Order: sequence, then C-alpha cells, then structure tokens
Amino acid sequence: MEQTSSIQRRIVPLLVAIGFLIAGAIGGMAGFSLAGERGAGTSAVSSPIAAPAEVQALPVAEMQATTVAGQVYQRYGEAVVDVIARTSDSFFDRHGAGTGVVIDQRGLIVTAAHVVEGTSTVEIRFATGERVSSRVLGTDEANDIALLRVDRLPAGVPVAVLGDSDRVQVGDVVVAIGSPFGLSGTVTQGIVSAVNRSWNPPGGRLRTGLIQTDAPINPGNSGGPLFDARGEVIGITIMIESPIRGNVGIGFAVPSNTVKRVLPQLEQGAQLEPAWLGISGTDLDVEQARRFGLSVDRGVIVLSVVPGSPAARAGLRPAQASGLDIAQLGDVIVAIDGQPVVGMQELAARIGAHQPGDTVELTVLRDGREQTVRVTLGRWPK
Repeated sequence: MEQTSSIQRRIVPLLVAIGFLIAGAIGGMAGFSLAGERGAGTSAVSSPIAAPAEVQALPVAEMQATTVAGQVYQRYGEAVVDVIARTSDSFFDRHGAGTGVVIDQRGLIVTAAHVVEGTSTVEIRFATGERVSSRVLGTDEANDIALLRVDRLPAGVPVAVLGDSDRVQVGDVVVAIGSPFGLSGTVTQGIVSAVNRSWNPPGGRLRTGLIQTDAPINPGNSGGPLFDARGEVIGITIMIESPIRGNVGIGFAVPSNTVKRVLPQLEQGAQLEPAWLGISGTDLDVEQARRFGLSVDRGVIVLSVVPGSPAARAGLRPAQASGLDIAQLGDVIVAIDGQPVVGMQELAARIGAHQPGDTVELTVLRDGREQTVRVTLGRWPK
C-alpha cells in the first residue's frame, strides 16, 4: 500500500508535492461490483460437547481483547456504507466501489476522494440494503478525502464519532470495517503498526503523516473507517503496500484530525488540489555536510528539477551526479518560510499546508552561501 545502501538512498528521487494523492494500489475505483447485501447471516446449532479437563477458559482480560471488533461492529457497523460510483463515456458505463462512514445526522458521509473521482453518479447502500443517491459536496485530492451528503438517513443509522488521532499510539488495537472485493460489512482487526508514517508509492508522490496498520485492508476498503477500541474513528483507510494487490499487513489511513481540519471547507464545496514544487531530493546528512564543507548538516539536497516546473521557473539548481554518487552540489534547501527543514519528509509536510498558487520562500545554500528563493507552487500534473 527496503533496505538500500547509503549511496543509493542519497539518489532515490522523491517528488515533493502537497498532500496525499490517489494510490492505485488500493481502490474504491477498482471496478469491483458489490456482490451482496450486508445481512445477519446464519448460525448453526449443535449439541454441547464437554471440554477436556486440561482446556481452561480464557482470562477475562483476554476475552475482552478478543471481542473488541465485535463490540465496535455492534455499535457502529451500520454507520459504514457502500459507495457505488458510476462513470459514463460514449460507449460504456463503468462503476467502482468503495466504503464510506456516516459522520453527521444531517447525512454527511466521508469516503476517499479516489472512490468518487470523475463520477457522474454516486449511490450509497446502507446496511439495511436501502440505496439512495448522494451528492459530492467537496473533495481534497491532497489528502484523498471526499465529503458526500444524502438527503436523509434510514431510521436507526448510527453516526460515527471522529476521534483524536493525535492520541493514537503504536500497538493500539484498531478495527477496520468496509467492503473489500465487494464483501459488504467485512470486519478486520489489528494494531497500529506505525504513526506519522511517510510513504512513497511506486509512481506516486511522497505522503506524510499517515497511520499504518496491519488490520487487513483490501481493494474496496477505500474510504472506510479505522476505529480504535473505544469505537471512535481515528482514520480513513486509503491505500495498501502490496506486491499482489491484496493485503500483506501494511495498510495506511489518513488521520481523523486531518479529516476534521478540511471538513468545513469540503462542506462549503471546496475542491482542494495538491500543489507541486517539481523537484526530487534526498536528505542532507552529516557525512555529506563534511564532504562538501557545509555549515549545516540538515536539509534537502536538490537532486533534479523538472523542466517547466515551479522550481525550474524559480531557478532552483540541482546537484550533478557521477554514477551513483553526487559529484557537485546544487541547491540545498534548509528552510521554508523562515522555519528550518530537517529533510524531505518535513519539506513535503510543510508544503502540504499550501494550495496551488501559494508562494513560499525557500532558504537555500548555494555555493556555500544562503539565498532566498521565492516559488509559486503549481498544480500537481495529472
């Protein structure tokens, strides 16, 4: 939804851009049709069988741990919906499927932006099987979040609570509910395996600030909630890392506090886009600083500048490479808007607070001297 030599790490290009764009590895837009309604299922009744004497009952604490997913599902399972998006061209109708979660009694539903991208019709299917049309109020492509609204909620549908993702810790139990491969109402449980995770998907952009989990997430889970043990939504699942287009234990979610931050804009109809700087770079470290006689040992070495990009128009200078190594430095970005930058992660996150058209001031080391370069950020190329 990894180990390289120190030299290789220095030249791995990471495109600096705002936000967290659509990851093709997981997707609500995967083209899976939803295969069935969410229902109560069936149960088998069997005669009681005496347990062997050596079998002991689980301690109460363990019993409670094993029922976290069940407790969350019983309380908020019906707040989770199927999002069915249809697009049409001159020849074909296509549809994709993802997941969403009801967050407001007024009919507001959060899902992933890539689930509804380019759609002409969005249909919501509730746990009861009832289907209603919805409107896309706003989207945030940078964080891969969309806000939908239905005119009414079916009777009895609960409203999920957006929790405080800043309180999330590694090892916390989490529960994902969604429609992987069209299997509505699927519940999986795991733990938070990392917080504030940065990840650069193949062919994509560097994303920062993500919650990583080993709770099984698959295509169709996109846009669904990641609950904590209290039943609060602490993230919206958006992507996985996998070589096989299926779960291998590494999934990512946008933190709930990020969602809460953009919701007011989305409700007003905002179509937020990721901005683009147009460089690739690598972290400056102590070894490189000594080698090139720099006065600082933290920052971003500019490795390449995309022709025609905002960085190119601003005159940023890339390093010159010799084989797999850097032969001569170009610009080293050490601050943005007067605040120091430690490395690529921080640079991407700090630019992530901006929109296309915003102007930022980059402090760079050029030929051993500090200079200020003003850059007007552009839109990330489609």
